[in-house]
Amino acid sequence: MNYDIVAPDGTIVHFAEGTKLQNIEVFAGKGVRQPLHNGVAEGLSREAAENGVTLIEENWQHTKANATVIYKGEERKADVHWFQNQNIGKPVYRDKFIIKEWLD
Repeated sequence: MNYDIVAPDGTIVHFAEGTKLQNIEVFAGKGVRQPLHNGVAEGLSREAAENGVTLIEENWQHTKANATVIYKGEERKADVHWFQNQNIGKPVYRDKFIIKEWLD
């Protein structure tokens, strides 16, 4: 599945074909020392519920990785962040992909 990713200028971009996420790191939320900011898990769970998906609030994680995206017709390296909800160690729901910074 090729998710919508919000670029720094608000443009919606997608992963380049065949892209594999590299240097994946869960840095906040379930399973790591750093908690999510107050209200984040509740808001994400509420948005998911509005889309017909019921998720456990405590299972949200803030994750990042390096990836190649197509931006204005060109491949660019980016630091991509997203939220995911864990279920027995597997991401079952991902939301809000954004590019935090360009790496090229």
